[in-house]
Amino acid sequence: MRVNRITRYNVAQSMTRSNRSNWLLAAAMTALVLLLAEILLRIAAPVAEPTRSAAEHVSALNPYIRFEYPRGYAAVTEVEPGLYGIDGRHFFTTNTYGFRGDALVSPKPAGEYRVFVVGGSTAECFYLDDDDDMSRVAQRELADAAIGRTVKVYNVGLSGTATDDHIALIAQRLVHLEPDAIVVLAGINDLRRSIQHYDYLHYFPKQAPSPPLYRTLLMKSQIVRRMAYLARRIDPDPERVLETRTLKSDYAGKIALQRAAPAATTTDLAVDTASFRRNLLTMAGMARSHGFLLVLGTHPSSWNSTVDSSIRNYHWMRLYDGVVYDEAAMDAALESLNDVTRAVAREQSLPLWDLARVLPKSADAFYDDCHLNTAGALAAGRSLALVLRGAMPDSLRASKQEEP
Repeated sequence: MRVNRITRYNVAQSMTRSNRSNWLLAAAMTALVLLLAEILLRIAAPVAEPTRSAAEHVSALNPYIRFEYPRGYAAVTEVEPGLYGIDGRHFFTTNTYGFRGDALVSPKPAGEYRVFVVGGSTAECFYLDDDDDMSRVAQRELADAAIGRTVKVYNVGLSGTATDDHIALIAQRLVHLEPDAIVVLAGINDLRRSIQHYDYLHYFPKQAPSPPLYRTLLMKSQIVRRMAYLARRIDPDPERVLETRTLKSDYAGKIALQRAAPAATTTDLAVDTASFRRNLLTMAGMARSHGFLLVLGTHPSSWNSTVDSSIRNYHWMRLYDGVVYDEAAMDAALESLNDVTRAVAREQSLPLWDLARVLPKSADAFYDDCHLNTAGALAAGRSLALVLRGAMPDSLRASKQEEP
């Protein structure tokens, strides 16, 4: 009996050692497979860290300017079906300075009239072809307007930027490139920041909490990054969906988020017209100091349309902090900033590009709240060319007048 007990004990011990060996072998094989997969993914198909912001993914990470495109950036963008006036795939490229437009030479060649268009995503025209970008349209329209000068119009717009970003961009990237004119199309992003009580003076910058060390280390892994992206698809974060711009548009998802959110209980929006005015005046002072022409543009939108009720079905930009603000209130708030732009242009004797009053609030110009479709960018570019043409020195204007 004792022998049998010892025998069973020895057998159990042997099986335990065998199971332990099998587990160790399986763990070693799994670790080896994961290591090989990690190496292969890093070499063949690396993905960016998902915890980084959308701006960091597209930015050259200039420490002085928060948002900019890398030099020689190229992307094929695609819009989802069903948007008004825009479809299919398009090409977005930047030159060796990270600007959308023709090659830029520094020092500026003799005989060139150089224009930069500064603004947010409305100016940027991300989902339109390079040739359909409003700045390129303006350049073509001005090709015959200057006598003995070559007109170059560069688009330096970037999604999400507001007047404080425009000041930094002009001061640190553009004045050194000898601009003859700088066009600033601002308003809607300043409104969005005002609603969320943005600190324009940057006295109290919001610092994101540092992630735990273990999370930082885990996010070095390409496998973990892919798992994080998969988790986002299964359970998307509304704020990130609204702020992220992808190469293939996802406006349907953004529209759905707004439709599912409750209406705000107030129509009283916080609009920081004082900071907006100060920033416009700062840019006017920079123009005088550096000797370039500043053109101020009012920001258009399709909000509160009286000519096309269907366009509101494509709105998504009235959702903040889980509630949807009233369309008429948003339109009035944006118009209050446009009135500041008009007033500053008048007071400072600056050319005004009143785009908000040029474009119809309809699908003839927009595919959502404020972004231009192909026809809208064409109309915007042509109207900009008229303003620039009228503001050029007399010696540079074409003798013939623009036909209506």
